[in-house]
Amino acid sequence: MKTATLPAVRVSPETRTLIESVLKEGETLSTFIEESAKRQAGWRKEDEAFYARALRASELVKAGKMRTHTQEEVMTSLRNIIEAKKRDKAPAKQSLGK
Repeated sequence: MKTATLPAVRVSPETRTLIESVLKEGETLSTFIEESAKRQAGWRKEDEAFYARALRASELVKAGKMRTHTQEEVMTSLRNIIEAKKRDKAPAKQSLGK
C-alpha cells in the first residue's frame, strides 16, 4: 500500500520542544504525530457514534418506545450492585474449632 503525506504542521519552537521531550526511545517526531492523529480521529469517530446513539435513544423516549429511569432508581440499583460485590468479597468467617 502506498503511503500518503499529511500537510506540514507549523508549531512554535516551544511546542516542538515539548513534543520532543516526551518521545519514547526509538520514536520519531513523525511517528508521534501519526499516532496522535490516528488516536484523535478514532476518538472523534467514537464521539460521533456516542452522540448518534444518544440522539436515537432520545427519539425512542419521546416516541414512548423506551423507558427512562429516575435518579433514585439508578442510585438504588448501583447501591445494590456495590453491596452485592462487598458481600461477595467479604472473607468467610472461620470458626476456631474449639
